[in-house]
Amino acid sequence: MNKNNNYLSLSFLLILILTGCSTTAVKVSDTEDIETETIQLQESKLLDVGILLFEKGEISEEQIEKEGVHDGIRQAEARYMAYHLKETMQRSNGWGAIRVLPEKSYIADVVVAGAIMASNGEEMILKINVGDSTGTEWFEKTYKTEADEEAYRYSKRGRDVYQYMYNRIANDIRKYRKKLSDDELITIRNTSELRYAAGISPQPFASYISMGPNGQSSIARLPANDDPMLNRVRKVRDREFLFIDTINEHYSNFYGAMWEPYENWRYYYMIEAEQRREIERRAKQTKFVAALIMIAGVMRGPGLFTTGALLYKNGMDISEQAEIHNEAIRELGDSLQAEVSPMVVEIQGQTVELTGSIEEQYQQWRKLLREIYVNETGFAFEDTVTDTESAQL
Repeated sequence: MNKNNNYLSLSFLLILILTGCSTTAVKVSDTEDIETETIQLQESKLLDVGILLFEKGEISEEQIEKEGVHDGIRQAEARYMAYHLKETMQRSNGWGAIRVLPEKSYIADVVVAGAIMASNGEEMILKINVGDSTGTEWFEKTYKTEADEEAYRYSKRGRDVYQYMYNRIANDIRKYRKKLSDDELITIRNTSELRYAAGISPQPFASYISMGPNGQSSIARLPANDDPMLNRVRKVRDREFLFIDTINEHYSNFYGAMWEPYENWRYYYMIEAEQRREIERRAKQTKFVAALIMIAGVMRGPGLFTTGALLYKNGMDISEQAEIHNEAIRELGDSLQAEVSPMVVEIQGQTVELTGSIEEQYQQWRKLLREIYVNETGFAFEDTVTDTESAQL
């Protein structure tokens, strides 16, 4: 009996030791602030930026099961993150207009494309690609950051818990632009205008652009600044600017409505995930010690074996608690999806939704702009334009 007591005491001592020796990784967010321009740049050197809706990436079955992340959340994040990067870049100054674009367009001089590799309450991983209208890729980079409870404690409206990542992205884009000469900045702006014009009317504007084999383009020649055809294209482009600005107002409303439920979802995901890991750790330790006691019980007597079996069952019960937290995370994901469901808006007299159909509406509007141009100029738009030429729109 004394031996059994010794084994029990030793076993529970092992539990205490294992529990006491466990450590939690400290998550520290980076502390990079947004860099701003102190010198007012000439308007002719300010580049317009288009931020594409982020790609939502692939969602694995494990993410759906354990993280509560599903397609609806990723769609919402794709819009939220693009708009939040727009808000961040606007604080850096030194740019022309910054807009969120439903799809790529040479209405912008610089295009920022993002893909969500991972996103939850504990970490975010984004792949960012930046290029300009000449076909030059500025950079492609993967950004990763983590958040802990302290980061949420100091977060507030207007400052995302992962704000430092957005700051780093904005700063990297700004650093690349600062390396460009004045002539390069003007060339990018002129190329955007000519490639947009070529998309509206391949003839005569396609002849102004020379396309290289690597996808880069160069200006063969410039039209006169008062060219009547170019002036008409500029009017068409102004109409598209107005329409995109209307779309951005809707994205802004969506962003504002999403802020609170999304922040809550990420915060409580972090809490649930931490509790789940702690329970899983305790369950493993309990089962391990129970197995040792049961082995000792086989050799020493049934009483010790029974004790080990009961302890093992306790470990199984702890595992079930972990599953409760898994379910809580999934419910949080479903709750977020319900609160950021598509908004119905009125555009051009038609009722559309911000998710999915608004991109189609944008395509229809661009087609209408071409028709307006044709009616004004008499130049017929060629529907047989190649995919490459269509991508120049």
